[in-house]
Amino acid sequence: MKRIVRMGDIRTSPIAKSHRQDAMATVFVSDRRPATRRADQSPRVPSKGVLGHLRYVRLAGLILLAGSFGCRTEPDRLSGASAQAAPYAAVLMVAPFTNESGVDMRPDHRASVSDKLVASLNAVDGWQAVPLNRTLQAMQQLGVAEIRSVDEARAVLQAVGADGIIVGTITAWDPYDPPTFGANILLVADEAEIQSSFESRRLTGRTGDATGLESQAPRTLTDVVGDYDATRHDVRQNARDYAENHSDVTGGFDPPERYYLMVFDRWLDFAADQLVEAMVMKEQARVSRVDASRSSTR
Repeated sequence: MKRIVRMGDIRTSPIAKSHRQDAMATVFVSDRRPATRRADQSPRVPSKGVLGHLRYVRLAGLILLAGSFGCRTEPDRLSGASAQAAPYAAVLMVAPFTNESGVDMRPDHRASVSDKLVASLNAVDGWQAVPLNRTLQAMQQLGVAEIRSVDEARAVLQAVGADGIIVGTITAWDPYDPPTFGANILLVADEAEIQSSFESRRLTGRTGDATGLESQAPRTLTDVVGDYDATRHDVRQNARDYAENHSDVTGGFDPPERYYLMVFDRWLDFAADQLVEAMVMKEQARVSRVDASRSSTR
């Protein structure tokens, strides 16, 4: 009995062959000439050894192919970031952003930024944002194209019946990779109206009547300056954290923030989230100062 080793002689499919070029087949050949098969004999069944090896190589090739095209074992889905808690309950509005970026922008692009801010505000525990189309309708009825003064903000607030309005200005706009977006936002509200929402801790008597505060004209309570330039290391790190907490969107990208760098609309989602997060933190600090000041004067 002779043993002949043939390299790469297995006729596998192109898929398997591309992943297993080193396939080896061992075939045993007898010195004797095979006996002539009689007419009444059934056809000889091929040896299971070679055929089985062939099937194994094909199966291995298919498995390797599946692995190379993304069928990898992903880590457990990261749970989404817990919702931020606002220091008080309030109904807020978002005015259409003005453009001071130096880039000619279409109105729908500016409206998109406002719409994304509305979505981010609704994700905050305790805050509810008025849909943008309702704000636009109120402004149209009042003949206000853009809110550029506190008086205009007060008129729109009264028309809709909200507690506060966020007025924003776009300061940077570059949708190409690496993207850049900048904006300044102001929270304009009547502090007495906002204060009344967390005055429950200062109840007098059993009637549940809160200590009254003299109403004032709306004014700027909090301002946030945002600069989200993807070339900055700190911004990229924040974008990565945001992307990892939204793995349902970026599950196939490595690094995870890559999708946000490529798709500017997603970068605006990230920027809106960062603006609202900064506003919540500033309002928490402001409310704490106001509360501490009122407590010290009792």
